[in-house]
Formats: sequence, structure tokens, C-alpha cells
Amino acid sequence: MTQIRRIVALTGALGALVFPSGVHAQTACPTTQVACSDTSALPNPVYMAGSSAFEPILRQLAIQINAVYGVSIIYSPISSCNGISSIYPDPSFGFGADPQPLTATPNYYVPSKTDPTVAESCQCLLPAKTYASIGVSDVAFDSCQIGGRPASVGEWLGPVQAMLIVVPKSNLTFTAISAEQAAVIWGCGQLGGFGRFIDENAIQQRSSTSGTQIMVARNIGSRDGSGGYRRVSETAFKGKTNPSSSALFTSLIAVPDPQTAIGFLANDFYATHRAQLNSIAFRGLGQTKAYNADSTSTADDLLNVREGRYMIQGPVHLFAKLSNVTDGGTPAPSAAIARVLGWLTGSDPIRPTDPSSYVSTIATNGAVPQCAMKVKLDKDGGYFSPYTPPVPCNCAFARAKSLPVASGACKPCGSDPTLCPAGTTCNFGYCE
Repeated sequence: MTQIRRIVALTGALGALVFPSGVHAQTACPTTQVACSDTSALPNPVYMAGSSAFEPILRQLAIQINAVYGVSIIYSPISSCNGISSIYPDPSFGFGADPQPLTATPNYYVPSKTDPTVAESCQCLLPAKTYASIGVSDVAFDSCQIGGRPASVGEWLGPVQAMLIVVPKSNLTFTAISAEQAAVIWGCGQLGGFGRFIDENAIQQRSSTSGTQIMVARNIGSRDGSGGYRRVSETAFKGKTNPSSSALFTSLIAVPDPQTAIGFLANDFYATHRAQLNSIAFRGLGQTKAYNADSTSTADDLLNVREGRYMIQGPVHLFAKLSNVTDGGTPAPSAAIARVLGWLTGSDPIRPTDPSSYVSTIATNGAVPQCAMKVKLDKDGGYFSPYTPPVPCNCAFARAKSLPVASGACKPCGSDPTLCPAGTTCNFGYCE
């Protein structure tokens, strides 16, 4: 929370002066691919890289940021651990003192022609030796096995994601799985002999640098002889490797016999593909019952994520370089990057006149904003503890997902606290 408060203070002081004035929102992908450095097409570019699982949500936030402030988010979905390496020099990647430069054609986002509230992806051409300013990971820095986070890199927590084990929609018989069974499927593959999940071309995985895979790996395994748990390493997964969430989805539904196909995806991706997929209830290590991420297999409330019953979950981690680390000043990212981090974490409203818009964007795109959580994890694959956010947004979350609320609860207040009954406060537009 210390870093979040720094961002609020910093952005409050600088306001809109952080970026040049003038909003320039594109409304369609150009017929000719533009250069990412072309500021006439992509003004105020901010380069980011990392998790492909987070991209569906980032896409929606990006078009809002661009429409209000004229800032262009340019994103390379290269996996969580590669996202960290894009801002931190990991010697194992062979780039010496520099972080890993971005490659290929990253994405930027524009409103859809048919529905301007929905984002579409465009691609641009990268200049040589372009580096990210923000790395995005589904897991913590040390989960990527590149050591502890150095003092020169700051960390901010974004929305909480659930990673789901999924099968094709036509598979109606396989509805629940335990951590031990999942360990047999992805740890042993064909040799595991578990049910019909023995074809390693039908078993889908990501890669060892994928935050989705690491999060699954931290939550599957079996008891060892000392009473602890032996987990499957993300480097030892069996099955077909896929470079992104969308590639895994394509591979999964293309399996000739859908009864043999299984994989895992983030809930924000699953939320837009419910017509083609079923999510599987998961019984975690030490649990006695399997839970869906939602309260039931058909619900869309993420109740078991918010209350800590569904175990394969965790916050998005945003990383950025800090200045003033060696000269005795207060460590902080650049002013412009601080502002973007504030927008992505919800600590700095994208639309100050609509305080619930961030909550609504996160909720309707399959994740949980920190302000709607009731538990927190001590580490990836770790233990839950109760959590009360500094400013809760349970009402705004419920309204965004059209969830039932108690009679008289969640009275609209806009930003006027005097409209709220005694004992409640005006949070994100509602009394609670």
C-alpha cells in the first residue's frame, strides 16, 4: 500500500501535465501497419509486456485511457516471466546489463466499429531495441526463479485473476478435479493413465515462463512423506506447449476427440468463451471439496474467488523501474509511468467523475478488483488470510455483475457522502 499511496500523491500533484495535452483516440485499425514510434498515430506511447492472460482486461482499460488522456498502451503478450525480464536484466537471457528488448509486433487497442465500448487489437512495428516501461506478471517476481525482486524494481498489485481448468463444451461428464489428479495429468501425461486424459497432444499446457502455468503448478501435487506437499514443477508439465492463452484455446477446441482434451486459462479469457468451454471445479491441496471459481458451475459472480474457496488465483503483478534508489531520494517510477500504474490498479480513477467505472471494467471482464476481495494470499499457491480493503467496492462490484443485494443495501450516492445512512460510507458511487 505504501507504493500505491506514493502514486496517488504523485499523480495528484502533476495531474494532466504528466502527458502532453490533446486527446487523439483512434477508432479503427489502419489498413497499413504503423510504426509503434509514430506519435501521430500512437501519441504518448507507453510500452508494456508480459502476461497474455491479463490482455483481455488491459485491452478494455487501454481504450478508456486513450479516450480520456490520449495515452497509447502498446503491449507485447510474451508471458509473465518474460514480462519481468523486459524491465529487469536477467543474466540467463544473455542481454548483459540490459533487460530483454521487445520483439515482433506488439498490440495496441482501439474501440470496435460496431461497439465502441469493446476493444479491438491492432499491431504496430517496433523500432530496434525498444524496451518496456511496465512488466506484467500473473505471479510474483520470485516465482519466475530469477531471484528476489531488487530494490530498483517496484511492484504494484492489480486485479485478482482465477486460473481455470477447462474442457471443451461437449464434455459434460468431467466436472471436477483434485490437485492430485491434475498432478497426474500434467506431471505424468500418458504414463499417468488418468481416465481419457492420456493423449499428450490433447493435454494442453503453456510454458514454464507462463504465469498461468506457474500458478497452476503451485496448486497441484500430492502429499510427500513428511506431511507436506510435493508440487509439479512448471518446467515438467506434459502436453502440447502453447505460446499464449489464445493459442491454447485454439489447440484445445481443435482436438479431434473433445473428451480427451483439457487445459487451463485465466477466467477473463474464459468469460468470453463460455459457449465453447466448460470450467472444472477444483479441489485444492488440503481441501475436502471441489469448488468452481463462481458459486456454481453456471454462475458468474466469482464468489469462491473473493471468499477464498477457489485456490488457483492471485493478483496481477505490475513491475516498473524505480528512480532515486541510489541517490538517497524516495524510490518512485517516472511521473508518467506512475500515472499509468495508478489507472491500471484503480488507485487513480481513469474517469474521476465516474468512480465505479474501473470496478465495472474489471468485474465485467472476469476478474476481481482488490477492493472487492475478502481474502489475500501470502504467496503464489500459499495460504489465505482475511482481507478488508481500505475502500471496499462490494456494491459497485455487485451492480456491475447484476448480482442480488439485500433490500436497502447499496444505495447510490455518486460522490456525495451526505446521501449515505449512518454507519455507511460512499464508496465508488454506492453506500456500504
